[in-house]
Amino acid sequence: MQNKNLKKVIAAIFAPLLLVGVAFCVTQNNNLFKRVSASGPTATFDSSNTPTLDHGEATVVDYRGITWEYHNASYYSGGHISLSNEGYFGISSVSSYGLKGVTGVTVTFTANGSSELWLLKSVDGVTWGEDALMESGTTVETANNWQYLRFYCYSSTSDKVDINLAQITYSCDSISPTEDVDSAKDSNVISTSSNLTHAPEYNELSPNSKGTGEAVGFEKVDTGNTDLTIGFGKTYKVGPTQNAKVEFDMKTSNINYGKSIVLIQPNGSTLGSTIYSNKGTSYKCTNIQGDWYHIEVPITTFISTISGYNGKDKPHTDVEKKEYNAIKINAGTCVIDNLRLTSSPCDLGIFNNPTYKPSIGEVFWLKVSWVGVLYPEQVSMSFSDNTLARKIPLDDPLLTNGSPFYFEILGSGTLTITCNVTCGYNRRVQTIQHTITIN
Repeated sequence: MQNKNLKKVIAAIFAPLLLVGVAFCVTQNNNLFKRVSASGPTATFDSSNTPTLDHGEATVVDYRGITWEYHNASYYSGGHISLSNEGYFGISSVSSYGLKGVTGVTVTFTANGSSELWLLKSVDGVTWGEDALMESGTTVETANNWQYLRFYCYSSTSDKVDINLAQITYSCDSISPTEDVDSAKDSNVISTSSNLTHAPEYNELSPNSKGTGEAVGFEKVDTGNTDLTIGFGKTYKVGPTQNAKVEFDMKTSNINYGKSIVLIQPNGSTLGSTIYSNKGTSYKCTNIQGDWYHIEVPITTFISTISGYNGKDKPHTDVEKKEYNAIKINAGTCVIDNLRLTSSPCDLGIFNNPTYKPSIGEVFWLKVSWVGVLYPEQVSMSFSDNTLARKIPLDDPLLTNGSPFYFEILGSGTLTITCNVTCGYNRRVQTIQHTITIN
């Protein structure tokens, strides 16, 4: 009876506040969440709520039912926790939702020796992508509205990250984990060919979507080109997003028709190269269910920031400052859902012209696409015949921007290049092969 009466008292106090739009969430008594101002609550992790560890592992369920998990962690005197290599703490995939309406993340920590602290984000708590390499005391907002967050330690040695204080501000505003970061809205459609109509779609949502939400449907009503331009709802710069990818889900009965995609600048002009689904392997298309497909295209496919050798393959002037706010695709009758920019892992791709035949003496750019921060000094290249090619070393004075993807042609014949690429917050190693015919 006492609990029931207490609930009635709380309801009587908070209901009027909610009616006038005051935003805050109930705090919990174990100090995991601390209410701040009327602008929203803060999830705070400090020495007062260090979890009880069992061989470096712990699971904590907060009052909202959100599960926070700890891996490869250890106690840190005076702070919240220490993390060793591949150690982390964050929101578990067993939670049906995470923090709703994230507005900023700040961590005060010490990265010892070779250790790094990364902020990761996910739409489901299963597949994680890097968001930012954290700086102690600096607030980042690039993970805003992502419900699943994780703090991850990378270290090439036994060095640890000591976390003193981590704070995540949030607003409680949410539709669903996928919808909160989905730009596929009818209001984001910038333009279409005259033979396409578009409208909000609430019933035909991607199988990858969680809960309710909105997609955007397009219908071809006449013959001719079927181009559509759809915005992200914000403007991105190439520099901070050069290691990300564009991804979205598409429902179409004509997936085998050659699709194309290109980045669009705020002034409406294209940025970089147009990528075709039937040329190269950098346009990733995976069947989800029925007529639904998941599309992934790395930003490195559209525009390079590191290419350049002896005056060739120069990037755009001030390339890292270039802006884009939309994509343009040819799709016809379709439904687009879950459009976003992410850095979750993606297979390597090749976007060289498949019919091009280089000549002896030429320096060849192997156009590899990747997702996640690149570590050029850890990229290796081997050849099926070492008499036909040699890798251009990173210290070659003619190498303009430090690309590890150049090699010199030494002889004629058929050559297979095997490239091992180290990328991502966890230094994952991926391999891809490409075969060329040399004149």
